[in-house]
Amino acid sequence: MAGYASYIWTLAVIFIQVKMNNSNFKKHPSKSLIELYRLKNFQGANPASAKVLFVGKDPNWAVDIDSSPIFNLVRDYLYDGVEFWKKHKVHHPFLHPKYDGEGKRYHESISKLNFKSNYADKISFVEIIGFPTTGMSSTNKKQFNEFLLSAENKDHLIELDKLLNDPTKMIFLFWGLIDYLKFINKKTGLFKKFADIDKSKLVRTDLNKIEHFYFHKHFSMGISPETRQKISIEVSQKLDEKSPLTTVNSK
Repeated sequence: MAGYASYIWTLAVIFIQVKMNNSNFKKHPSKSLIELYRLKNFQGANPASAKVLFVGKDPNWAVDIDSSPIFNLVRDYLYDGVEFWKKHKVHHPFLHPKYDGEGKRYHESISKLNFKSNYADKISFVEIIGFPTTGMSSTNKKQFNEFLLSAENKDHLIELDKLLNDPTKMIFLFWGLIDYLKFINKKTGLFKKFADIDKSKLVRTDLNKIEHFYFHKHFSMGISPETRQKISIEVSQKLDEKSPLTTVNSK
């Protein structure tokens, strides 16, 4: 009995260590991934020419992504996200059946918008941090803020501010980004349009529009089928496509 208890204790310690390692937020150690982001610090279409931007927090990848069986797909995707979408008919390599790691739920939710590959050159995915990370940022908010305001991220934020100020673009941001953009504004003066947004006047569970900005719940944190449907309709109308009102996957 003592031997069995010791065995269970060892398994528990290993589990805790693995969990702690997975939640340890830091810059991604993969040289291959870092180099890919030096070439392009966005995913999908080039945000300068894209008509629709989905803005996220940080480009977060599993710490061992470069040893994953799908890393060749990740490399192809980051090199040319438009061609990847058109070739594989999915917008992101995390939707590949061989992948079951971090980020899959987020991109599965986005896939339920039912965007077709002919949208590939019109939709871009960008983040407020411009270099790859790993681990859970919520476990180390101080480190996240340091990355956010770092000299390494300065030019990225300046370019992102210009992109978000373009009224011809449709910008989608999850609810929590409002506070981060307010924080950046206080520290740098960037993202002035977000400084006076009053969250109390918005409905967190719905799609909220202010000018060309659309605020919604996070794609992996309880966004409703109804909100996804509204996003799909708005984007389709923007891109001059027939509204997918009757085809959006609401499951």
